Amino acid sequence: MTRVDFYIAGAGGERDWLNVACRVIEKAWRREHDIYVHTDNAEAMAQFDNLLWSFRPNSFIPHRNEAVQAAAGTPREVLIGCSGQPGDHHDVLINLTHSKPDFFGRFTRIAEIVPGDEQARRRSRERYKYYRERGYPLHVHDL
Repeated sequence: MTRVDFYIAGAGGERDWLNVACRVIEKAWRREHDIYVHTDNAEAMAQFDNLLWSFRPNSFIPHRNEAVQAAAGTPREVLIGCSGQPGDHHDVLINLTHSKPDFFGRFTRIAEIVPGDEQARRRSRERYKYYRERGYPLHVHDL
């Protein structure tokens, strides 16, 4: 059954919760997990793609967004998308949207990144309730 982890960011604004997402991705990637990052739209996808390049000096996480064709022989890389088509990715889903992705059940683990503003937290509580009512194992990390 899919494990669901909620990572609750501080109230530092958009950059803060996206940095939390970058740290979660870095940790999962170092543990050799297969990762798909789900964003709301092409603009958010491009923004997060850029942030993943620069969030921490001296850190490199191979990644691409779904608008870029994968190169032959590319090493294990994080895929950032907004279409809801994660390709061959099935291990870790990083959800950067305000809704539950319809395809979440194909993943071993979901990381729900919760922004600091109250409206986003309310939507996250709704997703938490949805997962809890269906018996998914839930874990909360208050950062």
